[in-house]
Amino acid sequence: MGHVFRRRLTLQAPVRVSDGAGGQTLSWEDRGGLWAEVRMRSGSLRHGAFGRTPRLQVRLTTHSVPQGHPMRAEPGQRLRDGGQVYEIEAVHDADDRQLLTILASVASHVGGAA
Repeated sequence: MGHVFRRRLTLQAPVRVSDGAGGQTLSWEDRGGLWAEVRMRSGSLRHGAFGRTPRLQVRLTTHSVPQGHPMRAEPGQRLRDGGQVYEIEAVHDADDRQLLTILASVASHVGGAA
């Protein structure tokens, strides 16, 4: 089965920046763009203190990037597609076709710099 990379996503990594009052705040630094295929995996409603919160999970497939390269996605980073943000949970070299599979959750809140 062939993959069609139709979505241009921006890889972002978390960075700590000074808040000007002696502390730090979390922001997001763009690492660059990549093309990917985005497919829905699952969805659920979680019960929390403020009611039910949706949790959507997606599978992204893109070209593989060598370990240690700044453009290789890692858990804790995120991918941005316009206003949509995918929080990366796991990364796996899919097979010998040099594909990378990324499992992510759709962010229910988006903080930090765009």
